[in-house]
Amino acid sequence: MNSSIVHEKHTRPEQVEVHMQDVESRSIRRLGYNPETQQLVIQFYDSLPGLRTVYSPVPQEVFDGLMNSQGMGQYLEENIRYTYDFALIDEDGLIDPEKTRQRRDGEI
Repeated sequence: MNSSIVHEKHTRPEQVEVHMQDVESRSIRRLGYNPETQQLVIQFYDSLPGLRTVYSPVPQEVFDGLMNSQGMGQYLEENIRYTYDFALIDEDGLIDPEKTRQRRDGEI
């Protein structure tokens, strides 16, 4: 698979450098991962242009599981979406505080 890698900066809350890559998925257009900050950045096909979702802290083994899964959307739904904090960021890396969720112990 040929994937185009684009260098993008995202903010949550500090400036983070993430290499985004196209993936073969029906729901995920592009994604990137920063192992130092454990931030997973995803652009969905149904997102507004430039809008991305940042999940954190996502361990390396969970990211590897996503990349090696047969169904990325299903893996995301079962292992990431309701487990990790998330925030929506725009193309400038700005967070929409109204679209941020922090997971609390015991909350799914």
